[in-house]
Amino acid sequence: MKKTILTATIAATLLVAGAANAQDEKHFDGFYLGGEFGHTISDGADDIYYGAVGGYRKQLDNNFVVGVEGTFGTADITYLDHIWTVNGTVGYAFGAEKRDLIFGGVGYVKAKASAAGYSVTGDDISFIAGYERAVGDNVSLRVKANVYGDDTVVPSVGVAFRF
Repeated sequence: MKKTILTATIAATLLVAGAANAQDEKHFDGFYLGGEFGHTISDGADDIYYGAVGGYRKQLDNNFVVGVEGTFGTADITYLDHIWTVNGTVGYAFGAEKRDLIFGGVGYVKAKASAAGYSVTGDDISFIAGYERAVGDNVSLRVKANVYGDDTVVPSVGVAFRF
C-alpha cells in the first residue's frame, strides 16, 4: 500500500511539474534569425525594403523581455548598397499563453551608397517599435517600424525562427 501511495504521489508531482513547465514556456527567449520585408519612406523616396534580422533575447520571469537585435538589408533606392542596424530592445510578453510581445528599442544605423566609383556612408540613431506573435514553439510573425534619424521610416513585416 505504501508503495502504491508513493508511486501515485511521484506520478502526480511529475504531472503537475510538467503542466507548470508547459505554462511557463518562454516564447521570446534565446537566439533568433529571420527575414523582413517592408517599405522605405524617406525624403520623398518610397521604395521596397528587404533584409535579415537576428538577435538574442531573454524573457524574464515577470515577462519583460530584454535583448539586442541587428538587421542587414537594402532597399530599391538608387545607389543604396546596404543598411544595417543594431538596437537594444525591451518588451513585454502578454496574453493567455504569453505568445504576444510588444517591444521597442534604440540603437545605431549605418547605410552605404555608391555610384560611378564613389562610395559614401552615413550613420544615425535608430528607433524601433513593434509587435510579435509566437505562432509555434519556435516561429513568430512580426510587424515592426524602424525610424532612422528624423526623416526615414521603414514599416515592415517578417518572420523569426527561435533556436
